[in-house]
Amino acid sequence: MKTTRVILPNAVLLGEVSRFLADGRSVVIKTKGSSMSPFIRGGRDSVELLKMPSADVGDIVLCLIAPGRYVLHRIHAIDGDAVTLKGDGNLDATESCTVSDICGTVTAILRPGGRRLDCRSEGFRRKSRLWVSAPRIVRRYCLGIYRRIKFL
Repeated sequence: MKTTRVILPNAVLLGEVSRFLADGRSVVIKTKGSSMSPFIRGGRDSVELLKMPSADVGDIVLCLIAPGRYVLHRIHAIDGDAVTLKGDGNLDATESCTVSDICGTVTAILRPGGRRLDCRSEGFRRKSRLWVSAPRIVRRYCLGIYRRIKFL
């Protein structure tokens, strides 16, 4: 059987993903970009998303930050309805959205070869807290090394 490859713009694809999540479905998407390095490796890893009743600081979420523009970043802060997002691979840049703009939460990172990292496990959350709380200079050097060594 012949397969057809269809390439959709992110706004269209992630809009549909958002609708599936709102319907209570679990969705797996392939990631791209380096903004969530070293935890999520763009172009190699996939993530499993699910709409959760609430999101907490430290969760990795898919959010609508502008009409047709989505990001997959970690929640850095929540102040009332305002949410501040930051990619693990970003040293300074942040994005903002509201709690209602959160489409889904990453429940697992799927590595090539079938390895599954449970984002809700205490071990994963501990590593995430350690990375996020590390001084900027430490993250800067670690990211520089990570980006130069492609086999990690």
